[in-house]
Amino acid sequence: MISTEPAAKSAPARVKLDAAEECVVFSLGTETYAVAAARLRSCLSLPRLTALDDTPDYLVGAFDLHGELAPVVSLAVFSGKPLKPAGSGDLIVVVDAGEHPLAFHADAMLGIEPVYAEPWARVREIGDSAVLEVLLSGGHALLVDPAAIHLVAPSLGSGSAEERLLAFERRLSADGLSRLEERAERYRRFARASRCSRVPRSR
Repeated sequence: MISTEPAAKSAPARVKLDAAEECVVFSLGTETYAVAAARLRSCLSLPRLTALDDTPDYLVGAFDLHGELAPVVSLAVFSGKPLKPAGSGDLIVVVDAGEHPLAFHADAMLGIEPVYAEPWARVREIGDSAVLEVLLSGGHALLVDPAAIHLVAPSLGSGSAEERLLAFERRLSADGLSRLEERAERYRRFARASRCSRVPRSR
């Protein structure tokens, strides 16, 4: 269950990675992101979303994942970049975020690999959160702590949650939206989501 109480502000000291840790690595646009593999629930094709009021601008919507509400976050918006509109072939990376699931919009899965904090990492301040930039075999990634992402907050933009979702879906055709709706219905029904490595993308 998602609390209606605003989360406490995270501090840079909260983001720690003292030794090698396996992380799921994925991309959205030109940025690469990583999240601890121990938090991974599943990797799914993007479903149709529902708008959620009283949420920050980086939360583009939510869907029903086997009876649990799963908010979907655009890490592009979270990190101060423009919203990347959805494509019918896009993915969501579903992770544990305390008492509820949380999903990140992604356009490609890049694999699972160890990342290191020292001596290459630096803390990047994003709003009132802190994200650790870590070294990968092919470059750098932003290491995201799902528990540090605020889900209940007033939008800082001028648009409503419905307008935000419309902007997210604006490039999808009627057929594309229908595919997303079919996926959303499957995720409501299915008893278990498969792991990233075992799930082909839905068409």
